[in-house]
Amino acid sequence: MKKSAALFLMLIAVSISCKKSETDDNNPSGDGKNCKLLTASATINGFTSSSLLYYDDSGNLLYIKDVYSPGDTITDMQFKYTGNILQYSCSSGSADFSDTTFYFYDVDNKLESTVEHNRAGSFLMTTKTDYFYNTANQAVHTVSRATTDLVNFLVDSIFYSYTGKNVTSVIQFSRSGSGPWYSFTMNISYDNMKSYTKSMGMPPTTYFYWSENNITKIMYADSTDAMTTIDYSKYNESGYPTELTAINHMPQHDTITEILTYQCK
Repeated sequence: MKKSAALFLMLIAVSISCKKSETDDNNPSGDGKNCKLLTASATINGFTSSSLLYYDDSGNLLYIKDVYSPGDTITDMQFKYTGNILQYSCSSGSADFSDTTFYFYDVDNKLESTVEHNRAGSFLMTTKTDYFYNTANQAVHTVSRATTDLVNFLVDSIFYSYTGKNVTSVIQFSRSGSGPWYSFTMNISYDNMKSYTKSMGMPPTTYFYWSENNITKIMYADSTDAMTTIDYSKYNESGYPTELTAINHMPQHDTITEILTYQCK
């Protein structure tokens, strides 16, 4: 799915070590309130953007508005439901269902597959992803196939391993066209506080949203160097992070700061 730029900037960069807040061990469960993320402001290299999230009365995410500066360019991501079941999400500027993700479910309303359309100029890329689960209903395997460009046919097969309710290992196998397969393994660490991704109401299509706690570090399994580290410097009384700094330790060494606000009840 095409993600909100401000909110997911440091997640898309994919690299995260965390210095714990003093409240981590003293109050991991918070005050018992449920929170919905309302705003996220991200700053990277002096450039600031903000995401505003809006929900219906049932707590379903209706749309995300991204505001960029300078220039105040505004884009929207909208979410369409049947009852409380998400049917598709799309960019407000999409035409003919480009930049749109459709969601398909089994008889128990568990996500079975997604079909994503993304347009770049006149070229429309379609990607289908299938989801497979263990007996605990945790997603343990996804297979994504880019079905439009048969010459550069893309396949990603990803396996997820859990420790408790957090995805702690990701093994990805990828192939383009008739070329060779390549693979890598990432190990992921977490704090013990409430995940802000869980408060967004986003569709659970990646390990960012399947895990119960906040990612603090991502690293390749065959390396001692972190790809990304995240320091959550403040949490609210309900146990959700309100300030964080993410550092991309890859060659560009980007540092991203985010301020998060919630409505808790």
